[in-house]
Amino acid sequence: MGPHEMIATRLMLLAPLMRLILLSVAGLLMFLGMVLVVLQPETGWNWSPAYWRPLEDTHQAIWASLCTGLLAWLISSWIWALKPMNVPAVLFAASGFATLAFCFSSFIPWISLPMSEGTVAWIWAVNMLGASAFGIIMTCLFLVYPSRVTYWKPLSVLTVFGFGAWTLLRTFGPFQDFAEVQRITTFEMLAIVVAVVLQIRSSARDPRKRAIAVWLGASTLLGAGAFIATVAAPITLGFSPMVLENYAFSFFLIIYVGLAVGLMRYRLFDLGVWAYRLVFYASAALALILLDIALVSLLTLDPGQALGVSLLLVAIVYLPMRDSLWRRIVQRRPANDDDLFHLVLDAALKPTEQERAAGWKALLQNHFQPLELAEAEDAISEPRLGNEGISLGIPGVAGVPSLQLMHAHNGRSLFTPRDAGVVMHLVQLMKHAEASRTAYDRGVSEERLRIARDIHDNIGAQLMRALHSAKPDRKDAMIRDTLADLRDVINNAQSPILPLDEILADLRAETAERLEPHGVSLRWSLQADAGIKLIPSTVHALRSLVRESASNTIKHAGAKCLDVRLRITPDRVEVEVEDDGSGFDIATVELGQGLANMKARVEGIGGVFTLSQGTSGAQLQAQFPHEVAAP
Repeated sequence: MGPHEMIATRLMLLAPLMRLILLSVAGLLMFLGMVLVVLQPETGWNWSPAYWRPLEDTHQAIWASLCTGLLAWLISSWIWALKPMNVPAVLFAASGFATLAFCFSSFIPWISLPMSEGTVAWIWAVNMLGASAFGIIMTCLFLVYPSRVTYWKPLSVLTVFGFGAWTLLRTFGPFQDFAEVQRITTFEMLAIVVAVVLQIRSSARDPRKRAIAVWLGASTLLGAGAFIATVAAPITLGFSPMVLENYAFSFFLIIYVGLAVGLMRYRLFDLGVWAYRLVFYASAALALILLDIALVSLLTLDPGQALGVSLLLVAIVYLPMRDSLWRRIVQRRPANDDDLFHLVLDAALKPTEQERAAGWKALLQNHFQPLELAEAEDAISEPRLGNEGISLGIPGVAGVPSLQLMHAHNGRSLFTPRDAGVVMHLVQLMKHAEASRTAYDRGVSEERLRIARDIHDNIGAQLMRALHSAKPDRKDAMIRDTLADLRDVINNAQSPILPLDEILADLRAETAERLEPHGVSLRWSLQADAGIKLIPSTVHALRSLVRESASNTIKHAGAKCLDVRLRITPDRVEVEVEDDGSGFDIATVELGQGLANMKARVEGIGGVFTLSQGTSGAQLQAQFPHEVAAP
């Protein structure tokens, strides 16, 4: 980037700030100028502060008007400084100037500085023009923002020329009547309310614009409605205002804050909720005031008693009704955690990955009812709102890629932070269910592998032993024992705990009986402490090692002798099996099914398995920890 481009970029960044500073300084200068006018003594203009009026001698309504006008100017200037070419922002800034004008010219009766009748007339004219201009501009603004309503052009022309002509007719010439400003502004406030209603209807199909329109409608209804109810309507109907109009000007700040939030499109997904809250809280305050007035007027209660009864009635009647309406209008029925968990489980426990993905998408579709559900362009690590609540990103989970939901609830609303929280909850539930399913599948796989190993190592060895038995009775007994062992393998039954010497005696006799028909002798060596009892899993591993070693010697070794050496301590089992057969080349040997099963079984319980070339034949060594059975 060259120096000219850098300078241009900096100027573009500084331009909004400079505009805001200039407008703020201008507003502050006008504010200070009016303060100087307010402080002038009855004797006439004097630059010496010694002759100025004390602040405590000035009417409080003056400062309410000045502060309202200045704040309205600063808020509207801030929005225009950021969006100088935006038509709604321009109208907003113009309304801020109009508010400043009628606020700064509304306290003439409380100024001590002598002024001619012509000057006073011009000040009242400024007040009337500013008040009417505010209503005209606001009406036109709501006709075009956030969307342009049907027939916005003729309605804008009618508003400008209708209220404009009425105002000019009553401000200048033979029909001059400055008091008419109250009637004009009353009808302008009603026109603003009508424009807001039209705006809400016009924005019904766009959830973003509808959120802005509802928010603007709530803030306008509260601000303009409060001014009409307390000042404009009573004066129009011939009654005294409920509050001084200078104090009531502060109600317009509600409209300005609402417009500023709407024009900046700040947190659109929350504006609808904020709007309803604003209306409900305002309704509570209004109900309290009306009840207080009614109790004082009708039941002749003193103000303190009336306020207490009003608070009680509002708490008992209004607040429960408000909560019920809140749940019906704003809050969608929250999904029950149990229901959500059942739906997530239903999706997570589908047998195939494609079915799980379809179940997860169906869950999201049913819960959020988006108009569009598609895979996200990039991976999403946590739920995120996009396009001012139009879209909601869903993290990938359970083999399903990241997803993008568009237009919540069939396009009738925006996604909210609450929806993002629900998604996070769903993702966590899905991960938990997926982890449980994976653990279950892993358990099933391990159980199948265990059964396969046991059948190969134990059942195979026992069947071979029965096959080579020459005595039919003995063969039948062996087959019956094998079937019993097979049932134990399938049912994973735990054999009763037996003393070590009894277990090893049976295993030694079985091994010798298997080797004898093949001309293989058995040498058996045992080192073990007396009274040791092994748990069934250790016994099972030990039997499998000895049986599979004997099977390999019979099938492959061509040996004459099999040497089995056992050493059993309270915490460890050491097995060493060696034959005097043909042996093998350790560099080229590949483990068969039986040897692989032995290795996996030993290593699976934290042991070490080695196979090596002995002095004459093959040598197998295994060591694994064990738990001693409780006595």
